[in-house]
Amino acid sequence: MSPPLEVPPPGTPIRLIASDLDGTVLGRDFRFRPRTVEALRAAQDGGLHVVFVTGRPMRWLDPLREQLAHEGVVICSNGAVVYDLAADRVVESSLFPVHEAFAVMDEIAARHPGSLFAAETLEGVYTDHGWARTDRMESGAPRTGPLREQVPAEPGLVKFLAKRDGAEPHAYVRALTELVGGRLSVTSSVAGSPLVEMGQRGLTKARTLTQYAAERGIGPHEVLAFGDMPNDLEMLTWAGHGYAMADGHPAVVRAVGRTAPPFAEDGVARVIEALLREQTGERPAGQVSTAG
Repeated sequence: MSPPLEVPPPGTPIRLIASDLDGTVLGRDFRFRPRTVEALRAAQDGGLHVVFVTGRPMRWLDPLREQLAHEGVVICSNGAVVYDLAADRVVESSLFPVHEAFAVMDEIAARHPGSLFAAETLEGVYTDHGWARTDRMESGAPRTGPLREQVPAEPGLVKFLAKRDGAEPHAYVRALTELVGGRLSVTSSVAGSPLVEMGQRGLTKARTLTQYAAERGIGPHEVLAFGDMPNDLEMLTWAGHGYAMADGHPAVVRAVGRTAPPFAEDGVARVIEALLREQTGERPAGQVSTAG
């Protein structure tokens, strides 16, 4: 028997829903489930702000346009880019110098031979030879070759990535996190993959979401957030009502404490539906429990 669904109690002033994409509302086939689409639209129709906060670059937002007809702002690349879908333009970006990435690259290559690297800029992606496109970095062909010869010095990098095929994912992520230290932000977003994502020092999804919410007069206690991987953790613990997906990364589930049902069980949709029922006073007795 499934545990009762935990939702904010009646009277909780939720004004913003912030959601990760992959593994949270998008499946492996890059598709939204129909119930999720209906729930997100109902939330927007009910006057709630909905913002997607993703590790994906801005070039990978077609599911939002094609399946959800979403036209708002999206926080991309783990918070590095704020992108206006309707206007097709970058609103804000948090970049870091290329030389910082190259310094880290040299250390990683020395300590973890066989590591491959990729650099994401506002204009496109540059990769080492051998960087497989199955990592979903780019829908088209990336620029491939020695990064020092390709990546322009200006205006800087959105994200720097390292992977080592065949490495144990958890151990590789942990080792690079310890190696890079506080020089760049370090996180991971692809389950079961020895792939590390690095950004501007101090950058997280939460940092950019905090600014986005504040600009709209919204505090953390008014935010409902969903995610499943380590790059979501700061966002989920910042939000007053953060939910880890029950089938998400175990460490994230433990740290957040509050869970939504798995993606395959329409977890995000079910929480939103219950929230909307609470707000309108239409909660069917016995179907949903509330959390204090």
